[in-house]
Amino acid sequence: MKNMIYISCLFLMLACQSATKLEKPKDLIPKEEMIKLLTDMHLASSTNNIKNIEARKNINYMSLVFEKYKVDSVRFASSNLYYASNAVEYENIFKSVQKNIDKLKKEYATEMDSIIDAERKLEEKSSGGFDKKRN
Repeated sequence: MKNMIYISCLFLMLACQSATKLEKPKDLIPKEEMIKLLTDMHLASSTNNIKNIEARKNINYMSLVFEKYKVDSVRFASSNLYYASNAVEYENIFKSVQKNIDKLKKEYATEMDSIIDAERKLEEKSSGGFDKKRN
């Protein structure tokens, strides 16, 4: 079902694509940098309900993303609009963003598994195996 929705949206985007392509902005964000920026933007937007180190929630990290890439919101908006005017290229950009996010998920899942295994070993070592002998 999810794939059907994705395919339908893709066809809708392609069908609605305007024949006129926008003029390339002078300060266009290069495609590879745009992919990195959008990846970081998606990560930043997904942190809304997660508490930070100071136990605060609902912090807008977008300004930090713009700062990291030395981009202002106007430059981002014009570059985003330019790339969006070409549905096929825009889709490719978002496929790359999705690949980046999937790669990060996989890396962090592996890291979390390693941390959990290390914690278990520490717990077993500190308990001295007493729990195993009781059962």
